[in-house]
Amino acid sequence: MREMFWVRPGYESVLAALGLDSLDAVFAWSAGQRMDKPGLEGWRQRWRITLPDGLGYGYLKRFTHPPFRRQAQRWLSGAGRLSTAGIEWRNARQLADAGIAAAEPIAFGQEMAGVWERRSFILLGEVAGQSLERWLPVHLPAAERDPYKQARRKRLDRLAHFVARFHHAGFVHRDLYLSHIFMDAAGADEAGEGKFRLIDLQRVFRPRWRRRRWVVKDLAALNFSTPPERVSARERTHFICRYVRDCGYGGSVRRLVKDVEIKMRFIARRHERPRADERDGQRDQYNEV
Repeated sequence: MREMFWVRPGYESVLAALGLDSLDAVFAWSAGQRMDKPGLEGWRQRWRITLPDGLGYGYLKRFTHPPFRRQAQRWLSGAGRLSTAGIEWRNARQLADAGIAAAEPIAFGQEMAGVWERRSFILLGEVAGQSLERWLPVHLPAAERDPYKQARRKRLDRLAHFVARFHHAGFVHRDLYLSHIFMDAAGADEAGEGKFRLIDLQRVFRPRWRRRRWVVKDLAALNFSTPPERVSARERTHFICRYVRDCGYGGSVRRLVKDVEIKMRFIARRHERPRADERDGQRDQYNEV
């Protein structure tokens, strides 16, 4: 058996105070708030933890004896030596190295038997703010009724720049819906703009081939999850144009817009549009694995 236990520098005392200073301790622990939802497979667990010293909350994901199909997915992705939690940990660190704001890992551990995952966990820090899926219906009126046109355009441009930087760094996200991008309006920068961060990092990867296919899928997922009554067709086209400029995309903008629309219609046929008011209230951050 091979074990790995990593703690973010400076958080050793935090883990010790919580009694989470070893792999066995993490899997024996049960003092937080369970956040499982109906239908969650038994090998997965989610917990919300109150961190000491006013550090806010942490979100713990535990995985025990993943089924063969999940193991095979890791092997086929080329991550045979990394566990389910290990993939998210690696992605978080790679995003940080690339300067892409995302959920930050506090601790990670795994127990492997060769390429077979026995158990793994990751503890993530809470992401400030709320998902754009929840923020947008409350704070963004329809374009024709919004008196703050300049601020609206600026915010749209900032989001396009954030997604462009993410893609330019070589990453894509299998589910880049508004629910997986958080905005911290309270922690705005000097220009008064909220800061964006990614969550559900398990879904992030760097494609080796057919990269454009995944970029189109990301942009289509964003488009699909954006309520049409809040963001106009003209604004959506502007978003793509700004994205192309910031990303350094070398292809036809018109073709990209068309391909995104085609993919969005495909997504719409397969899924009902997600609605924030129908979710269970715990969906905001670490309800996905």
